[in-house]
Amino acid sequence: MAPDETEVLDRAAFDDFAGLFSPDELHDVIEEWRADSRRALDAIAEALACDDRARIGDIAHRAAGGGLALGASAFAAACERLRAHAEGGDPVTDADLAAVRHAAAATYLAMTEGRGS
Repeated sequence: MAPDETEVLDRAAFDDFAGLFSPDELHDVIEEWRADSRRALDAIAEALACDDRARIGDIAHRAAGGGLALGASAFAAACERLRAHAEGGDPVTDADLAAVRHAAAATYLAMTEGRGS
């Protein structure tokens, strides 16, 4: 892995987290994370349309923290890059948001692989 690449899912962290739940409960937690992520991404898109960088940074930071709790490394990193752009005065683009959406989809897939979800 190149130094700037982030694993999609920190498997050890996710497995530790998953061990707290029954398979049915874990399925529900993963689906809740997916729904929360989608809501956050929709809210970021709304803030982007208004160029509300403070809101983009706040939502992205909270989403990153939620992702880290489950081992969603790439999602958290993409959110933090988005936050840094928004708070640093750099332009935030649809491509930046697309990178976070891609990381969310890849993370969901990694969480559900082999789990029957």
